[in-house]
Amino acid sequence: MNKMNLSEQVKVMLQPKASKLGARLFMTRDDGITIYDSVQNDTSASVAALVSGVWQASGALMGLVKAESDVISFRLGFDTSSEGIFLVPLNIEGKRYFLGAIYTNKVTPGVLKRQVAMIKSEFDQTFVQHKAVKKITRRESEREGFLFQDISDAEIDRLFSLGGV
Repeated sequence: MNKMNLSEQVKVMLQPKASKLGARLFMTRDDGITIYDSVQNDTSASVAALVSGVWQASGALMGLVKAESDVISFRLGFDTSSEGIFLVPLNIEGKRYFLGAIYTNKVTPGVLKRQVAMIKSEFDQTFVQHKAVKKITRRESEREGFLFQDISDAEIDRLFSLGGV
């Protein structure tokens, strides 16, 4: 796999798993760019941007509860007993990515979450993590900027409309 770029490697690893999972499987960069989406349509960009934003917001909330948190150890679930979204962070070559599944009509969502966790584990073993995972501190609230800092309301409306960007 060394001669392929990251998105090609991710596609090779995730594509066979997506059909078996029975859910929308995706991977995004920390900045909201889609790396892989098993459902390639006009919602892919919105899913990636929303995932990045919701993770960033969740991290900020966790910073209020616990001064220092290892975000790589967290997962995010927003679900009922049969449908929802499940996200886990990945650290690949010192950069943060998110692996997630959106599912509906699942009789056993716990099995799906376990499968996503196993995929994360496979990624952890496949990609060497060159840099240490960054810890969140309260001082980081003064960081350089946020994902959506310089975006207008009209641009947000356009981004999340059915037509996409």
